[in-house]
Amino acid sequence: MTVEKDGEKYYTAAEAAEYLGISRPTFNKNVKPNLPEYKHGALRRIVYRQSDLDKFKGIHPVEANHQERS
Repeated sequence: MTVEKDGEKYYTAAEAAEYLGISRPTFNKNVKPNLPEYKHGALRRIVYRQSDLDKFKGIHPVEANHQERS
């Protein structure tokens, strides 16, 4: 049920997990708490914006104070 509004795509939690290539439990535990939620339709279903999901794809810089574990 991907929704598109004003040129932006919105995904349900299951679709967001698939979009990111991760399991639903991994999405719920590690990604979902860091995303803004949007409500859509008469049922006010929670959806997630693709541009927010894109921040969790690909390569990310390591924080400056992060030290590698040996």
